[in-house]
Amino acid sequence: MTPTPPCTGNNFSNCFRPTQNGYPAGLVDTATFTPLTARINYTPRDTRTTYVQSYHVSIQRELVRNLLLDVAYVGNISRNLIILGDFNQARPNNATDPPTGTALQARRPITAFSSIQASFAGGRANYNALQIKLERRFSDGLYLLNSFTFSKAIDNAPGHLETSAGDNSRINFRNLPSERGLSNYDQPVNNTTSVVYNLPFGKGRRFGSDAPRIVDAALGGWRLTLINTMTSGQVGNLTYSAPSTFQVTSTLGLSYRPNIVGDIVVPSGQRTPDHYLNGNGVIAPADRSQPFGSAGRNTVRGPAFFQSDLGLHKQFPLFNETTRLEFRAEAFNLFNHTNFGLPDTNVSNITRDASGNAIGGTFGTFRPGSTFPAREIQFALKLYF
Repeated sequence: MTPTPPCTGNNFSNCFRPTQNGYPAGLVDTATFTPLTARINYTPRDTRTTYVQSYHVSIQRELVRNLLLDVAYVGNISRNLIILGDFNQARPNNATDPPTGTALQARRPITAFSSIQASFAGGRANYNALQIKLERRFSDGLYLLNSFTFSKAIDNAPGHLETSAGDNSRINFRNLPSERGLSNYDQPVNNTTSVVYNLPFGKGRRFGSDAPRIVDAALGGWRLTLINTMTSGQVGNLTYSAPSTFQVTSTLGLSYRPNIVGDIVVPSGQRTPDHYLNGNGVIAPADRSQPFGSAGRNTVRGPAFFQSDLGLHKQFPLFNETTRLEFRAEAFNLFNHTNFGLPDTNVSNITRDASGNAIGGTFGTFRPGSTFPAREIQFALKLYF
């Protein structure tokens, strides 16, 4: 491969220019730079510093010997978070525009430029939680820890690499308050139970402490572990695929939300993998002057998550006290429970009849890839020396 030659003078194309040489003259001249096709980023000069305030209060109490209860309130607020938006976001088409609409570029505040990605300190987030922990300290071969959290997380934009389920890190720059909603990571209920139990057979344990060495090697010294997880489902953002006359930005992604016209959630007794959301409760906007519908951000939630993971472990001493072999048998999702993620939340995927009633489509259904892994069993050997 031929190395890239260093730049000379004010050249900057097809050569390597060290940063210490500064910006070359003519870098943004229209002869070499076209603002309608270039990717432009903008950070306001008066961008404020991000800050987070955290607070908590907790009470601990030993209920009986080796059993501890911990109750806590935990919260934080975040301000001046850096979020993204199109500083040159166009106005929507309105009634005075031609029937076919005014071109997107002509509706921008700065018509000589395309999208201008602004990274500005407009992000806000709140988190509040009740946390309860019950812990049985290790005694008689048993350890128990149950952690329960009841919480709520709200913000007005996800992180740039934390988008999911139709949400987008670029916000509606002309109506920032409309972006306030549940955080992508909001999980109202989370309960995790962890159990470690040394089975009471073998050397140094309640039963079989004087068993022959070969019996102890096979049956003694086993440890059982169990982790049971129960959480609320993931949040999802209702969207629709906006036609060109409804769009207000081009190169930067933006979530266009639909209008809510009825109950979007199917009653629990009627839900199926092919009918989780009600297509008759939501519709894409018909007015191009209002491309952002009445649906709030992250207003739907997927099914709850349940999973039990089991482990069986044993260590075998080898040549001396510091050399041993550990055997592990582990089953993830032990009961092979089907855990769904989120259904299709794009309203444009609804098939409607002539009267506008939803009669099919993939909206509100779980497609391949929307489930968590089925049961997995693995065996392992680990040598310590």
